[in-house]
Amino acid sequence: MSVYYQPSNKMPLAGSLALLAGGVVAALLLAVVYIYAVWYIPFVYVNFFLCLGFGLLLGAVLMVLVRLGKLRNPGAVGGLALVVGLAAVYLEWGVYLTLLFNAEPTSAAADADTTTSFSASLFADILTHPTAMWLAIQKINATGTWSLKGSTPSGFFLGAIWVVEALLIVGATYWLARAQATEPFSETSNEWAVEQTLAHPLTFAQDATTTRTALESGQFQHLTPHTGGEATDPFARLRLHSAPNDHTCRYLTLENVTTTIDKKGKASQSTTTIVQHLTISPAAFDELQRRFGTLSVPAQSEPS
Repeated sequence: MSVYYQPSNKMPLAGSLALLAGGVVAALLLAVVYIYAVWYIPFVYVNFFLCLGFGLLLGAVLMVLVRLGKLRNPGAVGGLALVVGLAAVYLEWGVYLTLLFNAEPTSAAADADTTTSFSASLFADILTHPTAMWLAIQKINATGTWSLKGSTPSGFFLGAIWVVEALLIVGATYWLARAQATEPFSETSNEWAVEQTLAHPLTFAQDATTTRTALESGQFQHLTPHTGGEATDPFARLRLHSAPNDHTCRYLTLENVTTTIDKKGKASQSTTTIVQHLTISPAAFDELQRRFGTLSVPAQSEPS
């Protein structure tokens, strides 16, 4: 028997259908916002971040739907998320072609801007004719539609950009939705566990293997508080997971945290997971909360 949380792989039908339906609706709304942003924002370089934001927002919506539907099968959730992600790519192409086919120049000048509008009937017609849609995409690929440093990407290079965009959308959607399905869930009380990040930092785990072995064998005295040092010193962070109505549903996650300072003096943190969702006893849970749940206050000397 594993000492770590194992999902039950249950997939309620209503929750699964809601994930698909809600995901596709969210994908459509986000596709419209994304394509309009790409169309009207003149800076090509921000397209990467817009695309990544599209995928992350869609993934966040799916996370909510996974929680509401109480979907605990990571593989099945990942499969449904892939379907939603691919639908999102299909829909955003439909929106883009709709705007492109309705585009008109604002004047007769060679460098005139273009104006466009969204037509629901044209959009529906495009979506229901995938072959014609594919032919239109091929024609766009042959000529290109936007410029980068005086040149117009087309052919293999433009196709590679499209593949990266699709991977960002589908990948972010899949990763976030599947991650939610792996979170601890109490089958007894039929609820997700609540995550709590303990306030007091722990000593950085120099030997991850030794620390992992110690925790797996219940040697929680191996964990010690991180004290003193510089603000950029590495430390460890402890997260506890518990179901409100199931006192036996208790888990631990430990991660190392390192801080780096860039040339502008801005700090950023990176984390490495040591253990994730390790099963612990209620007594160990309470003891860890007592030891690391609050920051210690330095003792003040009495005035002379």
